Amino acid sequence: MNRQTDPQSTGDPDAVSLPLGGEGSRANPHFHGQRIREALGRDQVGTAAALLREMLSADQGILLQGMSREERRLLVARLPQRELSDILDEAPTPAAAAIVRELPPDRAADLLDDVDSHTVADVLQELPDQRAAAILEELERPQDVAPLLQYPPDTAGGMMTTDFPRIRHDVTAGNALDVLRLFGEDAEGFGWVCVLDNRQRLMGAVSITQLALATPARLVRHITEEHGHRLVSVVPATDQEEVHRLMTRHSFSIVPVVDEEQRVLGVIRAEEAMYVGEEEAAEDMLRIASAPGERVFGPLRLSVAHRLPWLVVNLGTVLAAAAVVNLFESTIGAIAMLAVFLPVVAGQGGIAGTQTVTLVVRGLALGEAPLQSGWRLLGREMLLGLLHGLALAVVAGALGWLWKGSIGLGAALAIAMAGNLLVAALTGAGVPLLLRRLSIDPAVSSAVFVTTFTDVFGFLIFLAAGGFLVSALG
Repeated sequence: MNRQTDPQSTGDPDAVSLPLGGEGSRANPHFHGQRIREALGRDQVGTAAALLREMLSADQGILLQGMSREERRLLVARLPQRELSDILDEAPTPAAAAIVRELPPDRAADLLDDVDSHTVADVLQELPDQRAAAILEELERPQDVAPLLQYPPDTAGGMMTTDFPRIRHDVTAGNALDVLRLFGEDAEGFGWVCVLDNRQRLMGAVSITQLALATPARLVRHITEEHGHRLVSVVPATDQEEVHRLMTRHSFSIVPVVDEEQRVLGVIRAEEAMYVGEEEAAEDMLRIASAPGERVFGPLRLSVAHRLPWLVVNLGTVLAAAAVVNLFESTIGAIAMLAVFLPVVAGQGGIAGTQTVTLVVRGLALGEAPLQSGWRLLGREMLLGLLHGLALAVVAGALGWLWKGSIGLGAALAIAMAGNLLVAALTGAGVPLLLRRLSIDPAVSSAVFVTTFTDVFGFLIFLAAGGFLVSALG
């Protein structure tokens, strides 16, 4: 019987046999989480532990993070050390830190000894300084982790691992393979091996496959010269976004991190860059929505602190749009049908502006829009805004004319639609570019300014043109 579905493997007298469904059941962590909480509510800790052990390691960590301290303590006590180490290695850093935070330092160190060194450093940086220091002292190899603690987690130094396969250029392929065997099965997670000179400086990289296919007596430097892979290195202070762009652009599986003398301090694996890309994309999305750093079911204090200031700013921008409408109060009173189309003008401008600002902010984040290409990007979006504006002007103008029977209204609606989409293109591209020029994060506040401009100018153009054209043309 599978160890994970055998209640006897937990050693718990209250465990019961469960039809967990093998690997297929792991695809639904929310269903498992509900059943685990129900089992804990019935004091069936063994059953809950059996259900938990059927989940993937990352999902286990996230679930444990969301539980109460007592529930987490009960379940952690039932998991073997190897499985707990896998959870700490695979789960998001906040989830791993939530588990480690409640363990004695020696117990936490035993678990972290089986976890990648840079992951251990990330977890320790989430803990209070005194507790992190106590756990560090208990680690089997604190010298692998301590150097990483000096680097912020969002830099190349914080992403790198110091435990990686490396070989000298003057050894033979046979000796190099012996070194990799001593490194263990973790070597297969790298694919490429750094080739260093006698001063630990990077000379290139060679794949494990090429080493295995070479004759045992052939020197590694000759293999590197013929089949080697040139790597681009980074310094520890390099931002994680730049590392992600570098690995994505060149399809690198590893990127070495070097010091001032080009000596290799560690390497960053592709999987770390993938996690960074996902995190940065999610963070940019939240920033565009003026909710940076928030998570579902996160602290209310954090949500209020992040959202309320921007809601107050947005209130001011809405009042500015209302002030423009107020300027034409008499016009709207005389030509009431103008009010019907105000949401049409504002809505189309807002959607067009949001499309542009989202595309531009993403391009800036991924490095697709260098600083010198700002005018080119602005011109492209203006042309696109003009084309969209003319197309929608024809459609909206015709609908306004046919609906209300007013040529003046149709013409005013067409002019407002074309003008507002130009404003949306100008501000949607121009505001993020200007904020970047001022060294302000474009993702944080671009959307608020774009909405303000499209509302204010859309109302202004439509009401001014409508008041004149309806009176003149009928």
